[in-house]
Amino acid sequence: MIRDDTRQTIKFVVWTFVLVIAFYIASIFVFYRAGSQSRDNDKRVAQLASQKTPITNIQSYYHLDRGVSSYSIQGSSKKGQNYYFIYLPKTKKAYLLSAKKGVNENKIQSEFKRLHPEQNISEVNLGWYKGEAVWEVASQNKNKEYSYTLYEFKSGNEISEVANL
Repeated sequence: MIRDDTRQTIKFVVWTFVLVIAFYIASIFVFYRAGSQSRDNDKRVAQLASQKTPITNIQSYYHLDRGVSSYSIQGSSKKGQNYYFIYLPKTKKAYLLSAKKGVNENKIQSEFKRLHPEQNISEVNLGWYKGEAVWEVASQNKNKEYSYTLYEFKSGNEISEVANL
């Protein structure tokens, strides 16, 4: 016959296991819901681009929020021409940019590395800032301080930098 303290121990272990599983499932749900707006906006941008632009193949997604939230994609047409598409969900405005008329992500990264060799690039995003398309480079230095540098899409010139955050 099982002793009373053994029953209590088994009951405790079972309840602990159930609570851990419930917490795990709740955590997954919370993280999934937290990213749903971004996923929805990515889908919306892809849908708009496929309906309103020559873009048929999407290579990259970007998001930038510098006072104006913008979602962007990089893609190509059936003819192999490269484009960038920027969508501003709040105003429902969209912009199609030919890659030939601007600087691409690789050139921005190269320029940033040339000027800031001590920084490690965390992320590069395309978006909208003060009425124009911009690239933002997020980076970190050896002291784990963040920096954000903005470049004009058309020329690749640096617009601003916020360092050591």
